[in-house]
Amino acid sequence: MKRRPFQVTRPGALALLTNREYDVVRLVAEGMKNDEISRHLKVTEHTVRNYLSHIFDKLGTSSRVELVLYTLRR
Repeated sequence: MKRRPFQVTRPGALALLTNREYDVVRLVAEGMKNDEISRHLKVTEHTVRNYLSHIFDKLGTSSRVELVLYTLRR
């Protein structure tokens, strides 16, 4: 299976995130799982999944790994 290199599809898109979405990104980058993030932010896991879905759409990423790589390049 040939893998394609990671490419940023929406440079500068971090500015589109809400403060809460940015908090979720930071916690994902720290290695927290959804249940840990939900406890830390005092929201449900469903809410965390919704945040991640919106974040992926805004940044043009499709996984937590791509999300972390995106943030590291910023």
